[in-house]
Amino acid sequence: MATPASQTICSGATITTIALTGAVSGTIYNWTRDNAVAVTGIAASGAGNIAGALTNTTNAPVTVTFTITPTANGCAGAPITATVLVNPTPNAVATPASQAVCSAFPINTIVMTGNVSGTTYNWTRDNTVTVTGMAASGSGNISGSLINVTAAPITVTFTITPTANGCPGAPITATITVTPQPAATISYPGTPYCSTVPSAPVTRTGTAGGTYSAAPAGLTDRPGNRNGISTNEYTGYVHGYLYGS
Repeated sequence: MATPASQTICSGATITTIALTGAVSGTIYNWTRDNAVAVTGIAASGAGNIAGALTNTTNAPVTVTFTITPTANGCAGAPITATVLVNPTPNAVATPASQAVCSAFPINTIVMTGNVSGTTYNWTRDNTVTVTGMAASGSGNISGSLINVTAAPITVTFTITPTANGCPGAPITATITVTPQPAATISYPGTPYCSTVPSAPVTRTGTAGGTYSAAPAGLTDRPGNRNGISTNEYTGYVHGYLYGS
């Protein structure tokens, strides 16, 4: 008798020892097993109770069958079998693995793939207080918009764990750097101005790293200086502030 007669493990795990017993005192239990190439770790043959770890080197479940033959006093008994189903270790690939977005804009969907059929991909993320808009955890592909509530870029790390047939694989990460939306102001202290004034002082403030612009041609913004206005018309001008590229 082989106890247990069947069991299921994850690749790399130690099996529950298969204890061999019989009614005849002094019986020797010789055994062989199959699938020695696809599943490694325990010898292809042996004697006595069966123990050790089995590693599935494929991407699909493999059943290892141990054939046990009892022998006592030179007489062989009927062979019996014991089986171990060895599930593979799943993996995960996240595409893209890294990206950068502006706050409140949709991310490029992070697509999960792996080698083992039926794998589920559970994930968690950090910086849930400073970057809002997406859940702290979930499953499957990752999509949505992230909102950076601070004034500095923040990198959000998603930790993804693959699971197949109840067996977890090694976690991987995907990162998103979320840049806050810029703020900028352009003001003219002391307005309104008379049409006879050829220029006006400019006050500019804005998130560091941006570029100011002015239209139409001939209108310029210089911090702490003045607008280069050479006509008597002070309306209809457009000022812009570009952050990033």
